Amino acid sequence: MNLDYLSRVLYSPVISDILDEVGIYNHALPSNILPINPEYVVVGYAYPMYVSEADDFDPNNPYRGLIEAADAVPEDSVIVIEVNENVRGKAAVWGELTSTAAMARGARGVIAHGLIRDVNQVLRMGFPVFAIGHTPYDIKGRGEFKSHGVDVTVGNVKVKVGDLVFGDINGVVIVPREVMSEVINRAIEKVNKESTAKREIRRGTLLKDIWDRYKVL
Repeated sequence: MNLDYLSRVLYSPVISDILDEVGIYNHALPSNILPINPEYVVVGYAYPMYVSEADDFDPNNPYRGLIEAADAVPEDSVIVIEVNENVRGKAAVWGELTSTAAMARGARGVIAHGLIRDVNQVLRMGFPVFAIGHTPYDIKGRGEFKSHGVDVTVGNVKVKVGDLVFGDINGVVIVPREVMSEVINRAIEKVNKESTAKREIRRGTLLKDIWDRYKVL
């Protein structure tokens, strides 16, 4: 699958529409997860991680779980980080050095259901990072990466290793790998129909006639 091509031609609402059509209604991550740059588009294969409270914090090795998770990131992945609600608003789970490490391993972006930091530095890197907000607080002693490469649930959406992740300013959608090809092919077909519809609308065609003809809106 040509991920760069998909990032240019698709957008999350059209993928969401097709997921609805195939009967997968819970597919959009919480709406407060947004790109740090509104122009960012990310598409790749999910590599989930989970952060919990630091219940067995080791001051001599405070980043053990984070380091293991970052070093295991596969190429073409989108890192999806679910954060325990007791940590979510208290500490940053991602920053500049972790972004640098992920880029070096060929990751395509990060989706964090939590806070991040080093925002200016990450923006200069051009690495697509999505989060619910920013904080200077470090994760050390506050949170701990407990698992990586295993399924997580973000909001009410289950994210499995290898699912397709597509994120933009509208939000983040998860395409289960079992229906990935069908959904993407139908989404591209719908985008082409919408392009034709827009041309006809500009020439004066009524929306009713567009709907009757193309079933897009």
